[in-house]
Amino acid sequence: MATVLVVDDRAANREIARATLDHGGHLVIEATDGHQALALAKSSRPDLVLTDVLMPGMDGYQFVRELRGDPETAGIPVLFSTANYREDEAQPLATAFGVSQILSKDASPQELLDAVAVALHAGPAPIALTGTDFGVQHVDTVNAKLLEKVQALDQSEARFAAMAEAAPVGIVIADSRGLATYVNPRLSEITQAPAAELLGDGWQRCLSHDQRQALGSRQPLDAQRHQAHLTLPDGQQRWLTVLFRGVRDAEQAVAGFVAMIDDVTAVVQAGERSRAEERERESEARRRVTARFDSLARMAGGVAHDFNNLLNIVMSFDQFVREAVANTSGTLLTDVQARAILSDVDQIYRAGQRAAHLTNQLLTFGGRDMVKPAVVDVNLVVGEVRDMIAGTIGQHVTVTTRLDPGLRHVLADASQICQVLLNLAVNARDAMPDGGSLHIETANTRTEAGGQAAGLPVAECVHIAVTDTGHGMPPATAAQAMEPFFTTKPAGQGTGLGLATAYGVIKQAGGELTIDSAPGRGTTIHIHLPATDQAIEAIGDVTAAPAAAGQTILVAEDEDGLRQVVTRLLTGAGYHVLAAPNGQQALAIAERHDDVIHALVTDVVMAVMNGRELAEALQRARPDTPVLYMSGYAAQIMTGQGLLDPGVTVVSKPFTKAELLNALNATINRQPAPAAAAAQG
Repeated sequence: MATVLVVDDRAANREIARATLDHGGHLVIEATDGHQALALAKSSRPDLVLTDVLMPGMDGYQFVRELRGDPETAGIPVLFSTANYREDEAQPLATAFGVSQILSKDASPQELLDAVAVALHAGPAPIALTGTDFGVQHVDTVNAKLLEKVQALDQSEARFAAMAEAAPVGIVIADSRGLATYVNPRLSEITQAPAAELLGDGWQRCLSHDQRQALGSRQPLDAQRHQAHLTLPDGQQRWLTVLFRGVRDAEQAVAGFVAMIDDVTAVVQAGERSRAEERERESEARRRVTARFDSLARMAGGVAHDFNNLLNIVMSFDQFVREAVANTSGTLLTDVQARAILSDVDQIYRAGQRAAHLTNQLLTFGGRDMVKPAVVDVNLVVGEVRDMIAGTIGQHVTVTTRLDPGLRHVLADASQICQVLLNLAVNARDAMPDGGSLHIETANTRTEAGGQAAGLPVAECVHIAVTDTGHGMPPATAAQAMEPFFTTKPAGQGTGLGLATAYGVIKQAGGELTIDSAPGRGTTIHIHLPATDQAIEAIGDVTAAPAAAGQTILVAEDEDGLRQVVTRLLTGAGYHVLAAPNGQQALAIAERHDDVIHALVTDVVMAVMNGRELAEALQRARPDTPVLYMSGYAAQIMTGQGLLDPGVTVVSKPFTKAELLNALNATINRQPAPAAAAAQG
């Protein structure tokens, strides 16, 4: 084991050498410069010296010269370790002073241990240089190296200047006290202050109060990102992020730091705008929810009002009929008494019709009316509506049309499109009490994203425009115009369902209805419906075959009164009826019935087992049994667009005797029954 003196001004280099020599079994002592090394060499008498060449104060050459000049230390072998001199540069002086070998700082541990072993075995090399020769050669060697380092430093500074001046962030180089020795031009742009004003502690305006305090107390800020706020001389506000990177000396102590300052004002403002927009969207969503609840409350109130009126009529005239029958009990009715009773019954029937119409409007508005669409020529529908309204909306309103002769067809319910146009015509008439003009125009068009029909994808469409010259609507009224039961008409002159129903019909047909109106310039209702290339099918006369005597019909209806009605109607028509209050009992009756069941007549909405489930279960056992559905709301047998599934026949509630029997005959004989499914759902 040998004692090795390691001389280097950098602690990291000394630590690397120590680790290698310790591993090789040597004892290591350390010196940080040439003067300290000479003292240790005299006092500790090491077996070998491993020294750096380029060191402050006394470089390696001077150190070896002094070491060789003292008889007490002249015989100690010396190894040079350098990262700055090439071997050919250091070799002449090193050989002259008896340096055993020159090693690169990046030499491997084994190379270092081998060099130590060789030097220890060989001893010191001979000295071949006089004092005069040393001075000249030393100066030449050092000057050459200094010139090389100065050139490299100039190049490094030029690269740093180019990088710092082009940097998108402000850069500060400061000492350990936080005093800036350099700031780049970008920092002057950010702070609107000249560089001279930012040197020293001037740049600290970019720090928060807490950051300045931490800097003053020498608290570590290394690798931390901080947020700061800066007020410029012109009053503008800037938001900054500051990132510190420590600069360490040869002993790994913090000698200063580099601060990178980024102006994130645009990012912060964008974030604030985004948050403000998000708050506005949330507020708008809350307003829409509130408006939706208001609309639902208005609709509920309107439905309750209208149905209470109708119920009042039904119950009152029912009481009149009861009293009339009770008063004539045991006597023959006179013609006058009979006509009075029949008149009261007629009032009940008409109230029922009004209730059915109201229900139909509500289902249409909600997109739940049952529809069997067909290819429709809109021009023909407009022509029919024009003829219908010409003599009904008044002589004071002029009706004109402009129809595109090349108009494409649409897939819709013609009767519903007709009803929509009639509703719009009536609204237009009411908006022109002093007269005006109503113009209906059709055209082929193509919807574009973000255009008038923003609810539709980009597609070929048929455009219907209904324009009046009435008083128009302010934006707030137009925004509510399609809500159910919203009306600007005096009490008793409108239900508030006209536009709501029209909107529901058009949406159910896959189209879009929009309003363009302003006070003083009238109103235009724009309707866009998807165009189709399908041809219109010729419709032949449909005749229902008469019922065969004694045909058996299975009836499933969970409403007791309606089940009795259906049973009486079918029995009176000559059918044999098997009635059940629900789907499960209907299946049980069918299982016990050995003969043919000619048709199933079932409600759609029933508890436990609905009409569709009953039909599927029955047809597994009796696949030839046709099904006629009865429903006032048939969501289970409709597609998402409110269309009936193929092969499904429905008679809509409320129905008349003729409608029920006609639909049943058509079902048994497998004929289409368009009238049965055209009414409400």
